[in-house]
Amino acid sequence: MHRQIRRLGLSGGMVLAMAGSVGAQVIPMSFDDIVTAADTIVVAEAIDSRAQWVTTGASRAIITRVTCRVTDTLKGLDRILLPLEFRGGTIGDVSYEVSGVPTFELGDRAVLFVLAARAVSPIVGHMQGRFPINTAPDGIDYVTLPDRRAFSSVGQIGSPVLVSPAAIPTMTLTAFRDTIDQMVQ
Repeated sequence: MHRQIRRLGLSGGMVLAMAGSVGAQVIPMSFDDIVTAADTIVVAEAIDSRAQWVTTGASRAIITRVTCRVTDTLKGLDRILLPLEFRGGTIGDVSYEVSGVPTFELGDRAVLFVLAARAVSPIVGHMQGRFPINTAPDGIDYVTLPDRRAFSSVGQIGSPVLVSPAAIPTMTLTAFRDTIDQMVQ
């Protein structure tokens, strides 16, 4: 596949961005920090995703707009749809990826901790505030960390990765929502 190089201006300077990754350092956040930082917390499903070019002054960049259908609001204003805008995406054979910024496939379900302020990623901590929802063979929904690792208590969020010799029980969506409700109130 042919890859193009695009020049993107930022704050009057020129930054050369290639179809690849732009590094970002993300400091691990505790669950308390994620809940506190979020203006909105929802259980949602991605129903639309569109990448497009945007021009600001002399700068041109790709952004991806993701629309989520909200099934439950745990913090913030109730809404049916939640539009989110992320820096990066793919248009044709041109890709611009910002490390730490989540991507969404249609149908992805997650508990999202969202910032009201416009940013590279509206998700708290770039992607730390996105907890994918999965369904176990027994039909029970459970949540994982953004990298799809299981956790059994919110105290494990933001902690160093430890390898356990025993299987880690998963945090069910119901238990996760109950924990969030307790913290928000």
